[in-house]
Amino acid sequence: MKANLGRIILSSLLFSTIMAVTSVAATQVYAQSTHSEADSTPITAVIMMTIDDQGNPVFNPATTTIKQGEELLVLNNLTETHTFTNGNGTGDDMDGKIFSVEIAPGSFSEYLASNISPGNYSFYSENNPDLNGELVILP
Repeated sequence: MKANLGRIILSSLLFSTIMAVTSVAATQVYAQSTHSEADSTPITAVIMMTIDDQGNPVFNPATTTIKQGEELLVLNNLTETHTFTNGNGTGDDMDGKIFSVEIAPGSFSEYLASNISPGNYSFYSENNPDLNGELVILP
């Protein structure tokens, strides 16, 4: 009886150890294969493309403030692909020169504000210029 109890305890410990090692290894592989360089910077703000109370697509919040060098996450909760593009969609020479990324429905993109000077920056979706907002970069 004691021998069986000892084997059960030993088997349980061995199983737990194997599961823990496997779990840690799987997590490390996942993290390495899915994260970019920007991920070493914590996300400090989130902007969501969504529908407002009137049924219009909006960036929520419409104005977002982060510091230079911080990271922003932009989520697309809409049913079609949109862009997160600097500018206002009126053909300004700077439209899309600082950032422009296409984001599929149900997906997201990260923006690390390291290539931008402090200031106020309009942004919009090239697919729908009425979908717009403002990014404030502090020093």
